[in-house]
Amino acid sequence: MLSQLILAALGITMSIVALKRLAIETAYLRHYVFQPFVVISSGIESSNALYPLLARPPSDVSVEVREPMVRLRSFIDRYQREWLTATSTLPEAIHLRAALARAGELVLLEEEREAADTIAAVVMHLERTTGLMGPTPAPHVRRADVEHLSDALVKLHRINLRYMEVAYDAFDHIRRRILLVFMAVGLGGVTAASLFGLAVRRAIAPRIHRMVTAVQRFRERGVYEPLGDRGDDELAVLAHTLNTSFKAIAERDKDRDRFLAVAAHELKTPLTTMKGFSQVALTHRNDTAIRERALTIIDRQATRLGRLVQDLLWSARISGGELPFKPEAIDVEELARRVIGELELVARDHSIRLVPRGDAHLLGDPALVEQALWSLLVQAVSVALERDPVLVTIDAGSAARVLITIEVRGGKDLPEDLEKLLEPFAVVAFEGRRDQPRSTGIGLHLVQGIARLHGARFWIERRAGDLMVFSLELRR
Repeated sequence: MLSQLILAALGITMSIVALKRLAIETAYLRHYVFQPFVVISSGIESSNALYPLLARPPSDVSVEVREPMVRLRSFIDRYQREWLTATSTLPEAIHLRAALARAGELVLLEEEREAADTIAAVVMHLERTTGLMGPTPAPHVRRADVEHLSDALVKLHRINLRYMEVAYDAFDHIRRRILLVFMAVGLGGVTAASLFGLAVRRAIAPRIHRMVTAVQRFRERGVYEPLGDRGDDELAVLAHTLNTSFKAIAERDKDRDRFLAVAAHELKTPLTTMKGFSQVALTHRNDTAIRERALTIIDRQATRLGRLVQDLLWSARISGGELPFKPEAIDVEELARRVIGELELVARDHSIRLVPRGDAHLLGDPALVEQALWSLLVQAVSVALERDPVLVTIDAGSAARVLITIEVRGGKDLPEDLEKLLEPFAVVAFEGRRDQPRSTGIGLHLVQGIARLHGARFWIERRAGDLMVFSLELRR
């Protein structure tokens, strides 16, 4: 990339320099070489205008000679001032003298000076004989003077024509040289780019091959093999990105496997319990006490199983963006009491205390809010110390929001970064009784999706004294 930028900058710089040089040469040809050639032609026309005056009487000569002689005087004065290459110190004259030297035509400079001096002398003589420089007895134009003037102008014209040829040859030489330089630079650039490309290919091809091989192995076997590519170039950054991505995917796969194990256990436990107590109820049909206790346990485990299945279904829907949302007026306090009552049936080792403050009515989806409360309480019970109470506070004192906070003491096995609990499959270690609920790793992820759907806020924080606080702020 750097070599390409250098070549591009070099090409642009050369183009600017070449165009500037060609523009200077073109202006030089137009103003210093071509223009005097045109002016000399007008001088020849003025000289030719003197021939008809040879046969005129003196009275007519003094009148009609004035205009052509004024033009001739103006021409020779301007030529000697602006275009006399032999003696001029202008940069254009120096440039043309250098071109004449390269072409071996320096003799033209002396010829030009002689022709210009001749024209100036003849014009001055004609100005005296025609009365333009002062009164004269018999104004006249001699043929010899006119012919001498014409010959000198033609000679000057021929010299400037040769100047034009030499200047154009020099211009063409510069143009060809610039073209050759561009061709050389272009060929050199292509060669350099090819060599750079070959060198880069040899340098990066093995690294790319290792990356491709690692990606293929990860796709086929799901094995995370860190890429040991060190450096600070783009490939090293890509390798680091792949390492980070592979590691995250591998960790997510481990979380998913752990989630599946926990979910399978959570599904198996209530099913086994329901199966066992249903057999007990069938065996002791006539024993009312045993049958009632068995049915109570079956009902409790069915509630637990139904909540877990609901978690799985809604988690799949929220991942696909298909979670249903049917808002209506709900009483959050009433929902909380119902959820707490259900959870106390399956979490009998923990007491759950509800503290309502104010009117907790708002607009929302009752099923989703109820599911969010269930998931939060299950998470709290999962991390709580054994037989430690769980405090649920519903603060509805604000006219714009209802804040639900669940406080529990514990959380010794939680990750340092509590945001990881919001990731899918983030299972919380739990060593309580087998019939107690535990976080399966989808509850808080589901709570976050429900909060987002309601335009609400959900966060977790750790406070002093091993106090964990789960907060859900719902808008009215």
